[in-house]
Amino acid sequence: MNIHIKLHLILPLAGLCLWSLSAVAGGKDHSIRGDYQDKAESVMRKKAFRRGISLDEAVHRARQATRGRVLSVQELDSEYQVRLLTPDGVVKRLRIDPQTGEILH
Repeated sequence: MNIHIKLHLILPLAGLCLWSLSAVAGGKDHSIRGDYQDKAESVMRKKAFRRGISLDEAVHRARQATRGRVLSVQELDSEYQVRLLTPDGVVKRLRIDPQTGEILH
């Protein structure tokens, strides 16, 4: 019975200690993620600067060309790819030049 009483007191204390450590570690982890996020945003800004049109503009142009509903979008190094479902039920994939905005099909 004596062991049960001690465990009854120690286990909640141990849980509280672990919880407080995880809160401290979580704060540290958050700041690290913030650093990586800042670097990723910086890379994306540089990448967008090199391009002539944005991904949103590429999607807009693809929708205008097909009058379709966008299914997926990919941003590759050399092109944007937009998959659309046309009004007549055909799935089309358009390739768009990020420098000129020209649809490459």
